[in-house]
Amino acid sequence: MICRSRLACGGIAALALLAATAAQAQPASQVAPQADFVFDTLGPAACEMPPPGFDISQFRTFVETKPDAPVTKGEISGGLAAGFAGGGLYGTDAGGGLVVGVQGMMFDDGPALTMLCMVLVRFGDSDATSGAIVGEAGMADAPDGAFLGVFKLVQRNDADVPVTLATGTVDGGSVSFDLRDGLLVDGSVTVEGSYRQLPTDEAVPFSARIAIPRAENVLRPALRLARD
Repeated sequence: MICRSRLACGGIAALALLAATAAQAQPASQVAPQADFVFDTLGPAACEMPPPGFDISQFRTFVETKPDAPVTKGEISGGLAAGFAGGGLYGTDAGGGLVVGVQGMMFDDGPALTMLCMVLVRFGDSDATSGAIVGEAGMADAPDGAFLGVFKLVQRNDADVPVTLATGTVDGGSVSFDLRDGLLVDGSVTVEGSYRQLPTDEAVPFSARIAIPRAENVLRPALRLARD
């Protein structure tokens, strides 16, 4: 398994190959996590928090009183139960790459703003815009057109610097995207998994249902995990 993207991605290919080999030979708990790799490769655009001082209560009121507003919305259940809303992002290229991201602000009662950042990367030589979502343990057997899913939860520290609160592991799920003339105009995501709260590293159940009414084409490179 290799990755092809707009970048020369020898490092990405090596990591993807390692993950696939690990999935075949090791229990799921020993497979190398992919979230850091994906988010680091895509850069800040894949998980960008609103500016300091952003009025989350005003945004929540807008979302809840304007149900037809073109913002990405969803519900999380499991260890964390909350609605969230934000934006959808994506990237495509002529080589078959498709990567879709979600950045949602939690509507919970916590004193600090928490962001959910999720990225889905298409597998294989395929132009499929719907299919299964897999995590690290499912990479080796993922069919063409499936999507690798990674996510994390992010907050700001006392210095207003974004820090990772928890990293996620995907067990399964499904996606469906509507691309028209190269534009992502609609999408739905259902995902099941868990996240590990730092610094305790305790696994917490996680489920999410997400609706993307439209997305902005800003994610580069348009990653794709492809088999030789």
